Amino acid sequence: MIAAEVSAYASARIRAIVDGALEDSGALGVLPTPLEALRRRAGIELVEHGAPGEEVLGALWFEEGVMYVDGGQSGPRRAFTEAHELVHALCPWHFAVLRQDTEAELFRPVRDAIEAEANAGAAMLLFQGSAFAGLAAAEPPSLASVRSLAELHGASLHATLHHFTQARSDAVAMLTVGRFPRRDGSLPVWRCVESSAFRERHGPAAALAGDGLAPGSALRELAEAARITSEAPATVLGCGAGRLRVEAHYNRHAFLMLAVADPEVSRPGSAHAAGDRPVVAAGLGA
Repeated sequence: MIAAEVSAYASARIRAIVDGALEDSGALGVLPTPLEALRRRAGIELVEHGAPGEEVLGALWFEEGVMYVDGGQSGPRRAFTEAHELVHALCPWHFAVLRQDTEAELFRPVRDAIEAEANAGAAMLLFQGSAFAGLAAAEPPSLASVRSLAELHGASLHATLHHFTQARSDAVAMLTVGRFPRRDGSLPVWRCVESSAFRERHGPAAALAGDGLAPGSALRELAEAARITSEAPATVLGCGAGRLRVEAHYNRHAFLMLAVADPEVSRPGSAHAAGDRPVVAAGLGA
């Protein structure tokens, strides 16, 4: 199922709430984000639980001001779950939607939109709202930078890469690729995200992968290289009149790829400028 999108209006509204909560709680500028300070500000008590028969990672009891979080999750996943429930508590319109069984609620479109908003707001909380854009801009566009920011914010590489891509003002994009081949042998591309500059210069990131990563294609070879090394292998793709440098990481669940329109890769010999990391020069769709 395709996840519900968050409207620009809702995103701006949630960002304002998150920025205010971070400042009012004293959490702004403190990394990783001290979620306990935000809980105190929202008047929410945290109760950890073991996963019951049905996997419930988190829940919020609005009337009692109690948040339940599965304590068996990994650190980054647990922080995201807690931040997700906090956004439900901070956004006043979420209470009405999640407590009323209207026709729209019963058939899920409204609830799906609310959950998408909570996910977006959780990322804003963990990545310090509007402050993350400045940190992301100060780093070179690479997986090494994303990994450093992930550690700084106590977040997963996947979530950080997604937020990093959206926050950049230059031409960058990310692909999330499944690890198991489909019947035709290609790897499925689950999600594509690009910055506004990338979209204006190269079009949607989905065009990099087409219907999937076919055997023998440059991006498929890159994925297979990432599968067998802990380093971040890279490749160079021709893309219209420009060139892209693409790095990949395998997290045992999916392949994460960062594509950067880097003028350095257009210089003679620069396709092999990544030192001892595997690099393959290739044309798009090769």
